[in-house]
Amino acid sequence: MRREGGRVSGAHRARIAAALAGGGAARLAALAEIGALAPGEAAALVDAALAAAVVETLASPSRSEQRLAAETMAPLANALPAIEHALDAALDDPRQRLRWGAAFTLGRARASRPGRLWPATREAMALHDGDQRWAATELATRLARADDEVADGLREAAGDDSPVLRRMALYGLRDLAAPDLGDAARQALEDVDAKVRLAALAALVAAPGDDSQRARSAVLVASRVAADPDPGVRRAAAATLGRLGVSLPEVTTALAAAAESTDEALARAALAAGRQLGGEPAAR
Repeated sequence: MRREGGRVSGAHRARIAAALAGGGAARLAALAEIGALAPGEAAALVDAALAAAVVETLASPSRSEQRLAAETMAPLANALPAIEHALDAALDDPRQRLRWGAAFTLGRARASRPGRLWPATREAMALHDGDQRWAATELATRLARADDEVADGLREAAGDDSPVLRRMALYGLRDLAAPDLGDAARQALEDVDAKVRLAALAALVAAPGDDSQRARSAVLVASRVAADPDPGVRRAAAATLGRLGVSLPEVTTALAAAAESTDEALARAALAAGRQLGGEPAAR
């Protein structure tokens, strides 16, 4: 790294800032150059202005650029106040992509203030971009483990107007192993959105609870096998009954009927669930 009189060359810093602003291969090379610096060299190079330029790259529409920026900044955020401050400021930026990039990076660095990262994380959980949505849900789960208010926010999100956010919140609560997961999942079985109902089925299998709670869940799931308007949900519900492991009259009746369905996939799922519950598969 070039220095003048023991200090970082202004021209060197300006060159890196220009490369970051230019995008493409030059931006990737500049990020890689910063990431390869020793901690002392990085601290000497990255002032407030350059930190802002580095953080700005998180707004890139290029997924590879955004990922490299996050990988570069996460360790630097732990060591350089300028980077950490620039990331914190980006959490309030008008651009959603930059807000999420900053939250993701700070979450990888350290989640010392989970509540500060939660709004941008929650927002990203509702995106139609599956990669970002799942990354946000994973981060939300980690934040919720460290902060009860974030955990409460995750529960609240399960009732949001956005069906995408509702289902991702259920997956987050599942991975959190929330004690009230069963209640949230049973309620979500009545959701108007089929994908939310699928998430509810996945959550019920993981939900903690005693035998009476699992029996309650099994009865509700059995009703989905028989009457859900979505064929995918009916098939998933049949498979879920096997995984719940609760053999009740409502369950065996629903599985027996489903085993005779003209929907081959539903019939197979019902037969497999019956075997899991210890029953003899019906002849077809």
